[in-house]
Amino acid sequence: MAIIEVVVPQLGEGLTEVRVLRFLKQPGDRVQRDEHIYEMETDKANVEVESPYTGVIVEWLAKEGDILPIGAPIARMEVEGVVEAAPATGHGAGHTAPSVEVPLSAPTPAVGERLEVIIPPRTRAYARQKGISEEELRRIPPLNGNKLMPEDIDHYLSTRTVAPGGYVDYPLPQQQRTFIYRLKRSSQLVVPATMRRTARWDSIQKTVAQLKARADVPVQPSEFQVFAYCVVQATRNHPKFRSQLVGEDTLREYQHVNLGIAVARPGDELVTALVKEASALDFVSFVRTAQAQIRKARAGEDQADASMQLLLTYMGGYQIIDAIPVLVAPAVAILFAGDTFPVDGVPHVNLVLTFDHRLINGVGAAEFLNEVADKVANAESLVLGSL
Repeated sequence: MAIIEVVVPQLGEGLTEVRVLRFLKQPGDRVQRDEHIYEMETDKANVEVESPYTGVIVEWLAKEGDILPIGAPIARMEVEGVVEAAPATGHGAGHTAPSVEVPLSAPTPAVGERLEVIIPPRTRAYARQKGISEEELRRIPPLNGNKLMPEDIDHYLSTRTVAPGGYVDYPLPQQQRTFIYRLKRSSQLVVPATMRRTARWDSIQKTVAQLKARADVPVQPSEFQVFAYCVVQATRNHPKFRSQLVGEDTLREYQHVNLGIAVARPGDELVTALVKEASALDFVSFVRTAQAQIRKARAGEDQADASMQLLLTYMGGYQIIDAIPVLVAPAVAILFAGDTFPVDGVPHVNLVLTFDHRLINGVGAAEFLNEVADKVANAESLVLGSL
């Protein structure tokens, strides 16, 4: 028996990194050589990658959503006897390499593993004394474990150097690198179009107030969560907003929408909470699920995956009333809702929809946006009538 590492293959000229989309096999599964074991995203396409060996998957060394360089280890496999080395240019492709004995390897830490750093109050107070901002504080790595201590700040300050030009270079956080990767890929694939309209918001506010006053309702939703439920209900009549393009000639339509929610974290970090099959949930279940997923996102868990079709971004409370949201693949649309403003004494918001014009045309987008606005304006009857 031998334990070997499976690495990310080079599948195209100039390819330097990939994003892991999903694992098709689990630890303990036995696989044959050339059997698909995981799916990855490159600059040009989504690719299901074949196993270079016959054996048993021991563990995955990365997580779904991680960005890995070409050649990085992604899995450990147990293989019997003599192992034929896999070609450097890909998994299970190319010429036959000479057989070599592969020795048992030591456990390898997971690539891209991210522990949430705990910052105690006394460490924050010490950072303020040293003139370190909250954003810079979150960049400082703990020397031991995942708790940041004052001595970690001292070590950081002793090694930090300011360039002659008066600047300091910082590595981008992994979450931001992932976001940049998605943006770059989206700019290569998506043909975006945007449209905007206003919608009454008073019914949303009245719904939240009534729910807070009722003892028989087991959830306390925010205005955004009521809004999100209205959007989810609109997707029932507009299947393209719960669909995706597969390649250039296949439309994949889901029975229910997988809803992504943009969540802000300290340091201007942006992650995504994901509510799977959101349109299949009743109001209480939807709010509970959304709240749970948002809490996970705020703790640092980015949940975006290849099944997400629709994104929501909300700026209520930030005094931002208008924006043009940027669509990030694999979603086919992103809907922005801004802060309220009065129209004839009635609170309104701007709803701005950016959509992939390869899949959705102007009339279809307008009809969806109009239905969202109608459901938002009638949130009381939509939500309270369902309880």
